[in-house]
Amino acid sequence: MRVLLGLMLLMNAHWAWADNQGAEKEGLPVAAYSLQQATGFHQFRQVTGQVVKHQEAEIGFEFSGVLEALYADQGDTIKKGQILAKQNTQLLEIEKLELLANLDKIKAQLTLAQQDSERLLKLSKSNYSAQQQLDQNRSQIAVLKAEIQVLNVKLKGMDVRLDKAHLKAPFDGVIAMREVSIGEVVGPGQIALRVLEQSNSEVRIGVPQNLLSNIQPMMPITIGGSVYQAQKRSGGTNLDPISRTVQLRFALPSDAVVFSGQMASMIIAKKREKLGYWVPMSALTNGTRGTWQIYQIEQGHLQPTAVEVLHSDGQYAFIDGDLENGTKILANGTHKVAANIKVDIVQSVATRGEQQ
Repeated sequence: MRVLLGLMLLMNAHWAWADNQGAEKEGLPVAAYSLQQATGFHQFRQVTGQVVKHQEAEIGFEFSGVLEALYADQGDTIKKGQILAKQNTQLLEIEKLELLANLDKIKAQLTLAQQDSERLLKLSKSNYSAQQQLDQNRSQIAVLKAEIQVLNVKLKGMDVRLDKAHLKAPFDGVIAMREVSIGEVVGPGQIALRVLEQSNSEVRIGVPQNLLSNIQPMMPITIGGSVYQAQKRSGGTNLDPISRTVQLRFALPSDAVVFSGQMASMIIAKKREKLGYWVPMSALTNGTRGTWQIYQIEQGHLQPTAVEVLHSDGQYAFIDGDLENGTKILANGTHKVAANIKVDIVQSVATRGEQQ
């Protein structure tokens, strides 16, 4: 019995030794990440500004009158020269008819005077009294011609008044505000409509002085959820004493659908020159005394290495430390491992190089 028990214990010990040997041969399966040295990283700064229109106009009528019709309202797109509103012109049209009637009357008088002049010219050669009448006739003709000129000038002025009774768009754009209603008496100095130019919109943004060198000729600007490639229009000359920024102007594309006063934002990238490595955030773990560390994979075993985190974009961290290009590190699962344990690389995570 004792011999049998001894044999069983010997067999159990052998199996346990065999299991331990297998465990030593097989490592923990892990994903690896290869370090690739980068020359630096970009720091991003968001600045904000406002949309302004290259042309804005508050337009109205030059003469008093009753508003008879509106052909455009707030939010409507308009074209240059388009009639937007009209005053009642009934009295002006009656006055024009009176002027035309007077003109016809004066022209008839002039025709009669010219006919009399021809008759008197024949009589003046033999009759002194006919010569005197001829002089009077010529004076009358001159007066009638002068009256015709006056009436023609008044008619031109009337045409101008009639034209001014039609409010026209000064440029292509959109109606931002309507300030009058049909039936209202509107006069000089009263704003009827506010017109904003649809194209030629621009953004004015204050940029910190230390970031001016990072502004490119074309910059992406976000407005209302849409991103537009805006062209730098001016470099700015004055530094705001309060915000310590320089006001820059950026021209938006002609098809940008934006509104005056709308908020705009721009991301400025500034590169910091520094040798280091991009690693996934999942590769970092807490070290001693508030430091960070990663696990290098050396000869199939994990070796903790202290690193300095210089920058992070939420997914990757830019680190510096006693590292070499091409070194493989543990890509994730750092909370499940410990130093010096044996691992087997079963997956490789794509390496991130230079930041674009």
